[in-house]
Amino acid sequence: MKELILILIVFILTSCSVEQRIYKHSYTNESYYTAKMRYQVYKTIFGKRYIIVLNEKQTKFKRQYIKR
Repeated sequence: MKELILILIVFILTSCSVEQRIYKHSYTNESYYTAKMRYQVYKTIFGKRYIIVLNEKQTKFKRQYIKR
């Protein structure tokens, strides 16, 4: 029973949308520029940098990791 509850908790935490997984430590002062847009750069707890872009095929937001 405890294992089932733990699995459900892990599933709920990992199935959140991209916007819900942005924490206080995720924000940076950096910007990422493309030909048309400027994006806010976020970082994971391990320091990988990413931006949030729209996946037009699924009409959902997704992380796109960048190299700096």
